[in-house]
Amino acid sequence: MAIPPTEDLHQMIQALPVGIISFGDDGTIGLRNAMATQLLVPLLGEPALDNLYFALRHLWPGLAGTVARFAAPAGTIVQQHSIDGRTGPRRTTLSVSITRLSPHHCMASIRDITRLTDMTAFAFAGSDLLIDVDAEGAIVWAAGSFGTLFEKPPGQFIGLPLKQLIAPRDQEGLDRTLLASSRGRLAPIMLRLANPRETRCILTGLAFDGPVKRFFITISRPPEPEAMTDATLKSAKDFEIEATGWVRGNQPAILGMLDVENWEGTLAGLDQSHRDSLLREIGRLAGDGGNDALVIGEVAAGRFGVLGPADTDLERLGDALRHLVANFSPTGQAVVHGGTVDLDANGLTLSASVQALRLVLSRFATSGVDTQGLAGGLSDILEQANQQKRDLAEVIAGGHFTLLYQPVVTLADKALHHMEALLRPSGSVAKSPQEFVTLVEAVGLSVALDLAVIRRAVQAVRQSSTAIAVNISGLSIAEPLFTDAVLDAVSQVPAGQILIELTETAEIEDLPAVAERIARIRSAGIPVCLDDFGAGSASFRYLRELRVDMVKIDGAYVQAAVKGEQGRAFVGARRELATSTKAETIAEMVETEAQRALMLELGVHYGQGWLFGKPAPLPPARAPTMIQWKS
Repeated sequence: MAIPPTEDLHQMIQALPVGIISFGDDGTIGLRNAMATQLLVPLLGEPALDNLYFALRHLWPGLAGTVARFAAPAGTIVQQHSIDGRTGPRRTTLSVSITRLSPHHCMASIRDITRLTDMTAFAFAGSDLLIDVDAEGAIVWAAGSFGTLFEKPPGQFIGLPLKQLIAPRDQEGLDRTLLASSRGRLAPIMLRLANPRETRCILTGLAFDGPVKRFFITISRPPEPEAMTDATLKSAKDFEIEATGWVRGNQPAILGMLDVENWEGTLAGLDQSHRDSLLREIGRLAGDGGNDALVIGEVAAGRFGVLGPADTDLERLGDALRHLVANFSPTGQAVVHGGTVDLDANGLTLSASVQALRLVLSRFATSGVDTQGLAGGLSDILEQANQQKRDLAEVIAGGHFTLLYQPVVTLADKALHHMEALLRPSGSVAKSPQEFVTLVEAVGLSVALDLAVIRRAVQAVRQSSTAIAVNISGLSIAEPLFTDAVLDAVSQVPAGQILIELTETAEIEDLPAVAERIARIRSAGIPVCLDDFGAGSASFRYLRELRVDMVKIDGAYVQAAVKGEQGRAFVGARRELATSTKAETIAEMVETEAQRALMLELGVHYGQGWLFGKPAPLPPARAPTMIQWKS
């Protein structure tokens, strides 16, 4: 029999008494529920019901004994009592009716059954760990095999963030899963635990959207070795997030790069379904040879990044990739180039290490494998970047760049809302705009570049009367004097015609200070948007701590939304979270009418993408446009 919807299970449990309390001749006190057994076991099975009552006993460890003390010595007298339970630091009071059925049995019925209803979540899986998490992500109750997995009892985890149980490189994935599940069952996700073995596990549970937001989490180890393989090929954005997590984890690891020469030519003649199948098979290479610690992502078309332990055999993976592509390719041939980078920080700060990593990924995505200068790892890469600092500074100071503009429209009627200014550097200092920006941030020139772009955009506004959005780095907004310079530059145009987009290329450390600067910028009539929202855990913190007017939903999630329910849930959750802060939403990479219709259905306000126009020089002014902002 199929498991009924969560709402039906809630109603079913609400109709049940908490159970029959039995008193043994030897002084033991037991708790059972015949009605629950009859109704729920056919649906959930005995182990699931055991989990439910295991959770119940831990929530109110003295429940049976308390009922026994309150019960009348004889007869069928009903009594009302309040019983306190405790979940970590929280107290729960129940209204209980007790009826004596016999000298050895009584029945207790709970009127305020909210907490018992919550426990439905734990009836879904026989798991190693059962965890109750509050709306802030803190553990308020825990039970299970913590001693085996973490060598500590469950009680020592009360009050800690749930993410401390998860390996650093998987914490962003946990954040995204919780965000996407505002109500109902959480989609299972494969994660690694933050223990010495980085044990792989499956996390699922229930998001309970009651008077108080809660997550009831179950964590279990996969029963079969083959189930431990994460066969998903990561997107470029998700692979960067994974790689950043590995750097932050400060464990010996490498970044491998595998580049299939002439990818499009090699696969010419394959239809989309066969290309999709090939990419799925490439994702499964992560589990070949029993090495389940590998992560593989498509950094660009035909260019695949590999994250793994320091002893990862990249040559073997390259051979496997070559054979796999050859099996799919009509020509039967494939040439694969490879290279590796040691992710050891080598004395660099965390911020510098992350900047060096992003620079390597940007160069690989743009130019393929270039092994020159990679032998020294992240520190050598950063040193090479600093050697280009003078050239970068000359490009910025001399204004040797152009701005192209892409429209952002109202999805409902495709009316122009504003333009986004997109940087295009001149010369050969970098091979792509993204590499140029990454280089600038790595050598400490982000403030100079961002101010130069803002001033150029202000000139464009004065010529066209079109509202324009400008990207600024998290590194720039962290500088105290940057805000004054921005306000001075923007004072030359009417309020609402320049928008600031805050990017997550560098994580902000002092959020309270930045929140004050954002407030100053907004009070001057400059709306603020969070760029690429949802692509990393930092953007969730930004939305919580910073008051903004808009959030831009990362294009990877917009693209995924038309492919399945999980993608839709991700976009819907981000839109709901933004709306809860009174921020409007912009969908990136809208390329088809089907995507536009879906974004409208999901409640997204604005769209940007090739469906509405490619980046181009600023068109002649028509009617002036102005971005509204909230005071």
